[in-house]
Amino acid sequence: MASFAGVNIVDVNEEAADYGRWLILGAQGAGKSSLASTVATMGKTLFIDLPGEKGTQSFKNAPYAKNIDVVRPESVTALDDIFWSLDKGGHGYKAVILDSLTALQKMTMRYLTGFSETAVREIKQGTAPADQRTWGQALDIMTDTAVFWYGLADGNRPEPMHVVMTAQVKMVEDEINGGVRRSPDVQRGAQSIIRATPNYIIYADVEEDLDNTGHDEGPSLKHIVRFGTDPEYGTKARIPYNLRGKVPSVLGRDHPVTLEKLSRFLGVGGVPERKPAATATKSAKADN
Repeated sequence: MASFAGVNIVDVNEEAADYGRWLILGAQGAGKSSLASTVATMGKTLFIDLPGEKGTQSFKNAPYAKNIDVVRPESVTALDDIFWSLDKGGHGYKAVILDSLTALQKMTMRYLTGFSETAVREIKQGTAPADQRTWGQALDIMTDTAVFWYGLADGNRPEPMHVVMTAQVKMVEDEINGGVRRSPDVQRGAQSIIRATPNYIIYADVEEDLDNTGHDEGPSLKHIVRFGTDPEYGTKARIPYNLRGKVPSVLGRDHPVTLEKLSRFLGVGGVPERKPAATATKSAKADN
């Protein structure tokens, strides 16, 4: 193997493809958890439902719900134990969903302030700002979560897995492009690393469905997904070279979006092979 300065040169075209690293942004009720749960069509999935979220209601009767195990850790240390169990391997999970980073930020502040709900509320309201040391500790937890958890998707690991996180959004000033943009609702210091680590940041949204109107109620709402790189919505995509310019900026207007469909199109690792329906039927007849 060729090397430079004693370090092996890697052929990126021969490397194992990384599994999905997804961050799904959106307002409450926009479909973040529902979209995240579709990763379960690719295999057994661990859904981490952090306090206050209850995103599990969105996939309760979905056909792939049988592939999802739900856990509800009540503390940062319990969440840490889950990570190390996943990192160790041998669990059979093909994907993990962390719902949500916004809830993790709140849980982190409760942990660091001695589980005082009053202290957390005052910090959020700005009437009693946390000291610099507390925010620094929270930053360590939030950034470590992004780096270590998304690391589970490394295609060179013995047992890589898809990693999906969600976050609510808040409006922040765009210091580069001007104006305001949507950003993950976590502490400001953590936003850059949380945005840097996933390969795809997509925005779950709703819009009026003008093709499906009621007699009196007016247009119904349709769930869509904003994809690509859009500063206004805070999205980003590391699109393969051969697909650049071929991916629409809005998905879901004609067909429902799933993470499996997106992953297959983008060449993400860990996507199961699916036999075409006609081939599968023909094979079944041959077996009989």
